[in-house]
Amino acid sequence: MDSTSLEINNNYFGVRHYKVHVVKEKIKPIRFITSVISYALFIWLLLIGLTLLVYVADIKIRAAKGDNSPPAINAYVVLTGSMVPEIMPKDVVITKRREAKNLQVGDIITFLSSDPRLTNIIVTHRIKAKYYDATTNKYTFQTKGDANNTADFTLAEDTNIIGEVIFKIPKLGYVQSVLATKGGLIIVVLIPCLAILSYDIVKLGRNIKKKADKKKSELTVVRR
Repeated sequence: MDSTSLEINNNYFGVRHYKVHVVKEKIKPIRFITSVISYALFIWLLLIGLTLLVYVADIKIRAAKGDNSPPAINAYVVLTGSMVPEIMPKDVVITKRREAKNLQVGDIITFLSSDPRLTNIIVTHRIKAKYYDATTNKYTFQTKGDANNTADFTLAEDTNIIGEVIFKIPKLGYVQSVLATKGGLIIVVLIPCLAILSYDIVKLGRNIKKKADKKKSELTVVRR
């Protein structure tokens, strides 16, 4: 092979290498975004799975014992802005069952309201005062939404308390609303899965092409 041919080949492979490098640089952001989506989806599903596992296990244990108390762990979507800015609308609050005697002023609780205007409505508000009736051995709580000007109309009875809020998941309620529809389920679950699958297929195709090009290059060198 003469020097001219060698120079042309070097230029060709140099340009080719440059193009491959540019393509790889363009792919990096896509890989990063795909990885973030994958990990976020995995963590989200893991949290939901663990919560459901505890929830189901607790229900079965309590059912076997004939216990009708609220589940040890539960989750609720907050629909109003009564607890802004601590809890925003569409945030999901995770509650843990606690005995009424252990609840303190300042705790945020989720309870079934006894207000006749809010029949069978579940409320999440902060405890402002705690009362104990020695004759009945019962606790009641004055509650109030952080964003409300006045306290709740009726006291929260200890038998109606579902649990204390232990943490929240911001805006997860929007996901729940979307998942309630068929189209939303496709958008939230199916599309990310298809995106990850498509990325893996493209990656596999590139690897196959890379091996084929390498083999072709080796054959060309041998022939020369």
